[in-house]
Amino acid sequence: MNEEARFISLIRDQTKEVAVLPPGALPQRFEPLRSGNLIRNHQVDEELLAIRVVLFDIYGTLFSSAAGEISSEIPPNPNNAGPDNETAYFRKAVLERHLAGYATTPYPEVRVEEIWASYPELPKGMSGAEFALRYELAHNPVTPMPGAFPCIRGLGQAGLALGIVSNAQFFTPLLFNAFFGAGPEELGFAPDLIAYSYEHGRAKPDPELFQVVLKHVQARGYRIDECLYVGNDMLNDVFGAKNVGMKGALFAGDRQSLRLREDNPLCRDLMPDLILDSLSDLPILIQKGHSHG
Repeated sequence: MNEEARFISLIRDQTKEVAVLPPGALPQRFEPLRSGNLIRNHQVDEELLAIRVVLFDIYGTLFSSAAGEISSEIPPNPNNAGPDNETAYFRKAVLERHLAGYATTPYPEVRVEEIWASYPELPKGMSGAEFALRYELAHNPVTPMPGAFPCIRGLGQAGLALGIVSNAQFFTPLLFNAFFGAGPEELGFAPDLIAYSYEHGRAKPDPELFQVVLKHVQARGYRIDECLYVGNDMLNDVFGAKNVGMKGALFAGDRQSLRLREDNPLCRDLMPDLILDSLSDLPILIQKGHSHG
């Protein structure tokens, strides 16, 4: 068994159930944009008429995680009890690399396998990559978001180009193999429309990470405003997408992962183009929009 297959097996074997919490109250200004309301009222969202490309976030959107995001993006909580040795080491190493990375981007990204390869207490014979995966599975387990697979399949069947722009690590694409039985490309995500933060040294909402994919979107003959980006975070996802000219859909189907960021001035008055109560709503709305277009 090669390393990738072993890691996929490890994800399957060590997965813990993650509860998906129904969305709570949203700002009143969002109510007319909620997908459930649009479907119940047989409304056609005009913003969806021109959509030809759908790009997704992963953590908190296609997959529910215990922390609501990938562990390398979780800020320390001063109210928590002191972290264990592993977590203390990890947080310190991430912070040091972020401080060094600020010279090139306000949103630097790390490679966790490199961090753990230097861990003084790394078990003998274990690679930094394997330790990184085991740490993530123990501290931030993930499960597929309800409706994720039917959403991906439905959009692909409707003829839309699919892609991913996500804060991620080397093990992130393996989640698709572990839970859906196939990698992102096999599920219909176009290889040239995929950008993972760890591969580019910068994280969302850095516009350059989005541009990695958008240059290929344009090379395929699509306009940027024909792209819909779907994510659970008003700053990283909705602001990040709209900042580069895309439409931005806020996934609000999991209370635990939803990040409204109302204390952030960039998000306080920001309006998504769509609020998704459930991922399964998106193919319905897209197909309805196209049938009326």
